[in-house]
Amino acid sequence: MNLDTLIAVSAYAGDKHQVEHNLDLYRHHLCPVVILSPADAPITSISDSRIHCQWHGLAGWAGPQTLDRHVLFLRALLTFPQSHFLFHDADSICLSPKIPQYLYDEPDTFFANVVQDTNPGPSFLPKVALQPPYWLSRRTVEAQLAAFARGVPTSYYGPPQNPDGWPMPFPTECIDHFALQLAVGSGHRYKTFHDGASFETSSQHGLETMAELVRNHGKILLHSVKTQPALDRLRIEHATFCRTHR
Repeated sequence: MNLDTLIAVSAYAGDKHQVEHNLDLYRHHLCPVVILSPADAPITSISDSRIHCQWHGLAGWAGPQTLDRHVLFLRALLTFPQSHFLFHDADSICLSPKIPQYLYDEPDTFFANVVQDTNPGPSFLPKVALQPPYWLSRRTVEAQLAAFARGVPTSYYGPPQNPDGWPMPFPTECIDHFALQLAVGSGHRYKTFHDGASFETSSQHGLETMAELVRNHGKILLHSVKTQPALDRLRIEHATFCRTHR
């Protein structure tokens, strides 16, 4: 039992199958669970009727409406009584039933999977992105919302602009980068998970790399796991790590 903790999942209607695949990994913490989805692509129910669903904001992978939705989701967390929040995307998981103690030991540090930002544009902020899952305390959420109300720090010198040929959206329109701005603006520290990993597992190379990190290094807070076969493989690798590191 991880006391005083809410498990929240950001997903949209098209992610429902992933949410269902991951249900055991949301429930195994023995904490309340909420599914947060956009109002125009809601998940209205799932197979476990004990899990609450809410709908806020508009769907999308990038763009201003996605940042607004993220803020609405943060506000929704504060409507629950818990003091700690493990906030997933539909493709992030925690393989261990026990949430690591170091997260509770630093309750006002915002933890995420911190990855390098490869956009070569000049930036006021560190060249990183913060990928899920996210670990927040109530105070951290409040501070990030206060930073949003003040106007979070801009990432880039001048107006947002991508270098010629850059194929991705403006970083300022992606939640992974918006999370960095909120973290910096909040005044609280952010750190990468000690036992997290974030990269694709859709290719065989990506899956084998993630599997090795789980099996030999005990990584548990993972992103991105989008398929049932990848999830099944990583759960087996986690069981192997637990068996060989008793």
